[in-house]
Amino acid sequence: MGPGRRLDAGLSLLDRQILDRDGRLSGKVDDLELTVPEGDEHGAPIVTAILAGPGALARRLRGSVGKWLESVHSRLHPFAEPGPARIPFGVVKEIAATVGLTVAKDDLELSRFEDWTRDHFIGRIPGARRAPE
Repeated sequence: MGPGRRLDAGLSLLDRQILDRDGRLSGKVDDLELTVPEGDEHGAPIVTAILAGPGALARRLRGSVGKWLESVHSRLHPFAEPGPARIPFGVVKEIAATVGLTVAKDDLELSRFEDWTRDHFIGRIPGARRAPE
């Protein structure tokens, strides 16, 4: 993706599946971090990061569902004040039907929350660690 490309970020990015460099599903684009360039207060904002995971999705949902999701996310997250998982926009290699990245899923912040939840909750369910037959 070339620098300076203009697009409707809402239509081109939000709710798209994220694929890591190996083509593995790595979440969905739940929100975007926008930054106005320094010295250009009237210019178009630039997408600086993709925000994903329950911490980002909760902020988009309204009412009690959003509050509930944010509450669960903050209780289960390993950090004291969790925010949404942040994927720097510089690792985006392609925007099409999906958003392709140049990094592996395991290197994403989103993976840390999934790993922690699996290790501390899902993995404790009897039979959860047994491989499917």
